[in-house]
Amino acid sequence: MAVRITCVVLAILMLCGVCHGKDDRWNNFAEDGDLRYYLDQKTIVSLPDGVYLFWVKSVAKDKEYFKREYNLNNLSYILTNYELDCAFSSYRIRGTIMFDKNRRELSKSVAEGAVSPFEPVPPESVLELAQEEICAAQESADLPDDEELPAVPMIITAPHAEAAPDEPAPAEPPSLQ
Repeated sequence: MAVRITCVVLAILMLCGVCHGKDDRWNNFAEDGDLRYYLDQKTIVSLPDGVYLFWVKSVAKDKEYFKREYNLNNLSYILTNYELDCAFSSYRIRGTIMFDKNRRELSKSVAEGAVSPFEPVPPESVLELAQEEICAAQESADLPDDEELPAVPMIITAPHAEAAPDEPAPAEPPSLQ
């Protein structure tokens, strides 16, 4: 009996480890009434000037949701690739791919030709939550630890007026005697 319990406990621990391994890549950062949103931590790409590329996976809570919304029976999840400018709180969608449960591509739309303009991140949106995850993580990574800050001596000097080079030095005031 003890051997069976030990085997069951080990199996559960191994399954939890497998589940945890998946969480290292896809971070569930938001949910709404119909969807769960996952940020792909593995593919966040930092471009110059605080711009980031990243993928978001949208998974329906109800199996019928995608069928109702997209008229696709076998749609399992949607991947959307975003470009986010943290400095200006703006974004653009670079592409969207729809997959079935076997990870086969059902549909793909990619921005071609002229790149779409950046749009403001809508307040209280899923994209704003992604922005908080990505931009806040980068800001904290950019801040040096206290130990890394160089010690800068502070020198305070009083301002003083200098005489013009061609003028004679001011005479001493006359004494009162």
